[in-house]
Amino acid sequence: MKSTEFLIQEHKLILRALNVLDAMSASIETTRAVDQRDVSEILEFLRWFADAHHQAKEETILFPALKSAAASQGRPVEHMTFEHDQERSLVEDMEKDLRLARPSEFVACANRLSSSLRNHIYKEDHILFETVDAVLSPQEDDAVFEQLSRFDTTLDKQVLEEKLKDLRSLEWTYSVS
Repeated sequence: MKSTEFLIQEHKLILRALNVLDAMSASIETTRAVDQRDVSEILEFLRWFADAHHQAKEETILFPALKSAAASQGRPVEHMTFEHDQERSLVEDMEKDLRLARPSEFVACANRLSSSLRNHIYKEDHILFETVDAVLSPQEDDAVFEQLSRFDTTLDKQVLEEKLKDLRSLEWTYSVS
């Protein structure tokens, strides 16, 4: 498996979480009826999996390897990292809006995050990762894949299973398939 395929699989989980977030936002807009624990769970998934796990792997393993293999790719990598920072900020804003019971602001941030992160994932899957596949030699890609796999060994598998179970439950609760 290529290193990029590994990360694309994780993107699919993040997109599932965004589908739940979109359903929650729609519910808040129409009925204001969403369990705050559910919102906290989806935000925790985004913070724990999308940011601390997935984006951390990109920023500490994939992006440096790409810049090392092709110095000309520094600018796209910097842009992706900038977008990661924006996404983190939006999640923080959503957590604040949730604490302060500001549903309209929460929905606005959630919609921005969903749109931004979907666009970001598209750019990675269809532009940046194609560049990675073209630039990294098979040996370099194998080394990146090995580092990504090693990073995963630091992940608490029980916590991951619990987060995925929570995600499936939220998908069911909010009728997201």
